[in-house]
Amino acid sequence: MGLDFGALGLGDKIGIGLGVSSLVTGLIGDYSKANTERYRAKSAALNYEHQRDMAQLNKRMLESQAQHIGRAYNKQIAIRTMKAGQAISSTKASFAARGIQMGVGSTANVFASAELLKEIDRLTMNTNKVKAMNTKRAQAVNMGIRGDMLGMSADNLFSTASTISPFMNMSSTFLTGASSIVSGLPSKFWGDN
Repeated sequence: MGLDFGALGLGDKIGIGLGVSSLVTGLIGDYSKANTERYRAKSAALNYEHQRDMAQLNKRMLESQAQHIGRAYNKQIAIRTMKAGQAISSTKASFAARGIQMGVGSTANVFASAELLKEIDRLTMNTNKVKAMNTKRAQAVNMGIRGDMLGMSADNLFSTASTISPFMNMSSTFLTGASSIVSGLPSKFWGDN
């Protein structure tokens, strides 16, 4: 009992040849498909890494904007407070030049009202500053979270890419193709009469 290739007819030999060429083509296709999937996963991971880096850059930019907003509001508060102080001082000088007694009666009310308005303006501007800065900082936190999520996605895709094996895909095709060729052989090939 032995393998007898000579016992096969021309049609059987052509069938075996076509089966083998089909098997080789399938192996090459599976190898290429697995590599394509691996490169696609790596490419997507690199894209996520780029987006993560941009999110981190935007996070730093938003924090910088929050600090700039704080400085701009502080400057506006200083200017507004100085203008209010100058207005109070010029009013005091005007009252003194006219001989009006300071700190008594309606003059006391005028200066108390002016000081109160100055303080209300300062507090309002400070509240607006804090709101504007917190809005930018919240955006920065959201951008940082987005960057972290993109980084995790990139890591997952790199892990997925490393598990894709062309040879694992090829092995199932090889086994299926080889069993198909072997099962298609006539019994006379095996030396059974």
